[in-house]
Amino acid sequence: MNPRIAVAGDRPEPMAAAIASLATEGEPTCLVWTVNLEAEPTARRSRIELKQRYDSLLAHASGLAALRNLVVLLRHADRVPERKMHAAAAALATRLHADLERARGRYVDVAVVDISSCTDTRRLLDRVEEVAGTAAGPVGNVALTWNEIRDRSIHSAAAASQF
Repeated sequence: MNPRIAVAGDRPEPMAAAIASLATEGEPTCLVWTVNLEAEPTARRSRIELKQRYDSLLAHASGLAALRNLVVLLRHADRVPERKMHAAAAALATRLHADLERARGRYVDVAVVDISSCTDTRRLLDRVEEVAGTAAGPVGNVALTWNEIRDRSIHSAAAASQF
């Protein structure tokens, strides 16, 4: 399968150029949407800002006819504990998955990955390309952290998080 990837959302440094390089030609089967919350001073403000991005993310994803996979890459400030963002990320994944399926009448996998602690951009790109090259179904909707996908695929991490 030849994945076609669209990239949208914020462009957090230092990995902005690398993430943008994922974009390919053609009708996208995978959308990578990056959310940069590093300027938000608290977990509460970060969660509020994440919720405010929902409508534009859903509208963009809904307009992609061939979409099978949506990967939301989330960065927050170091002062915001990862665990405090996890519930908001999981809620976002669940809501996007349900709303996309309802609106489109077809299954779309949604993975929200907290990449705030990511220092290996090449490995992150590999993980995104792996999920982009698969059909919808194995992930469903999931919120993961960089530590959960650093040494395994998003699909493997999603399966492990179910148990």
